[in-house]
Amino acid sequence: MKKKNEYEYNKWVSHLNNTKERTNYAIRRMDLLIISISGAGIYIIFETIREAKTGEIPLIEDAWFLTASGIAFLITILVNFASQITGYFANSYEEEYIQEELLRLEGKKSWNKKRQKEVDGKIDKLNLATDILNGASILAMLIGLLFLAVFNYYLF
Repeated sequence: MKKKNEYEYNKWVSHLNNTKERTNYAIRRMDLLIISISGAGIYIIFETIREAKTGEIPLIEDAWFLTASGIAFLITILVNFASQITGYFANSYEEEYIQEELLRLEGKKSWNKKRQKEVDGKIDKLNLATDILNGASILAMLIGLLFLAVFNYYLF
């Protein structure tokens, strides 16, 4: 392998390792926050309903904001799960793309230019889907928090 190709090859290997690490870290942190907040919101809703049934708090006459909040938190969790799936597939294809690039740099005949281009298109589509789903998940969580806050304001 030529010196220039060896340098570029090592750069891609390093990029592959960094991509895997960054992806795993980012997904774990953001998704953990979203799921934790939404799960806590759902827990608060269930506790509020339980307390209303026992008479500890005034009977809830109009629970529209409480119901909407619960639905928003549930949607948050479901959309976040879908985002996990698209993110997983995007990263799997990214690994495949990088492996093809490494084959190209090594000068191997097994390098498949057509497959690499096809995989690159899938990566772009899945990354876009993941970004949209992540945004929708964050938006649904914020709506759930807003509705829960409004409900709490009107309750007391």
